[in-house]
Amino acid sequence: MRKKDTGQTMSGEVLEALFIKSNEFLLQHPEEKIDILWHGGEPLLPGIDYYNKIINLLESHCSETRSRIKHSIQTNLTNLTDDFARLLLKIGITAVGTSYDPEPNMRGFGKNVDTIAYNSKFLNAIRLLDKYGIGWGLIYVVTSESIKDPLGVFYFLTNLLLTGGINFNPVLIYDDERKNLAITPAEFVEFLGTIFPVWWENRSRYPDIEPFRSLVNNIINGHRHLACVDSGDCTYHHINIAPNGDASQCGRSSDWELLDYGNIKENSIEEILYHKERDQLQKRVQLLENGECAGCRFWDICHGGCPLDAWSKHKSFQHKSEWCFAKRGFVTKYFEPITGVTFEPAKK
Repeated sequence: MRKKDTGQTMSGEVLEALFIKSNEFLLQHPEEKIDILWHGGEPLLPGIDYYNKIINLLESHCSETRSRIKHSIQTNLTNLTDDFARLLLKIGITAVGTSYDPEPNMRGFGKNVDTIAYNSKFLNAIRLLDKYGIGWGLIYVVTSESIKDPLGVFYFLTNLLLTGGINFNPVLIYDDERKNLAITPAEFVEFLGTIFPVWWENRSRYPDIEPFRSLVNNIINGHRHLACVDSGDCTYHHINIAPNGDASQCGRSSDWELLDYGNIKENSIEEILYHKERDQLQKRVQLLENGECAGCRFWDICHGGCPLDAWSKHKSFQHKSEWCFAKRGFVTKYFEPITGVTFEPAKK
């Protein structure tokens, strides 16, 4: 495995290779599109000039295919300025994803965690987004602090008047330093279960709250639009490109030096998408359906959960995620009794 890159910015050489290879792939596959998510670290830290370089490279190498390359960004917003907002629109980014923690001392600048300064910059940034007509939604990571007051968290976040939605995700802790923030799948069930009755009664007012909206779409409306962690179908669709060009499945697999698919400077998009290392993810779906997950009525909307969750616990992809319990527990204890709708798996 290649050594992971931390605290680095993708070089101009890697950026250029990314756009050259993207253009080649799209010319070879006129029916395809590519979604590029600028992530980090914090992707606004490289500054204005860096993103002007991105625009120049797009114009130089993707003139015929640029309309089929969609850009989005996940940022903490604290470096957003008027100039940056205008530049995002120029790239084609009309909505951003972010994350936010209203709890004191949970997030902030410096060793002393300056929450006041962080809040000031974040709230100023969302005013800038509104000024330029850029939509935004956020991921809220549920911690041991969150579960003390689930409804307080819910009301605070919804009162921010987002133009996008809120996605509640459980915190995933992999080091001893922050173990005090960890929660169990059962605690996540209760967090969601406390909020869900309020959301259900007022769902026309708060339509875009996850995982509630997706469960309604899947269980009540019968629409199978699943996130990557639930789809069982991420095998040949995702690529993470590290600052040095190394390709992996996602940010987590790259951090853990797993699933090495080559390097964007040396390999084509096609070679990376169909690398033999991906076969173990496809094999996992088959093993789970006939093994640990056999007979589970939630298979169609879970598929054993994220393979990286399985790795974090078992050091193997070939197991279901422990967070499957959270989905099953929430649906059976809260969703089905409150909505009056029982999930029925598709007949085979």
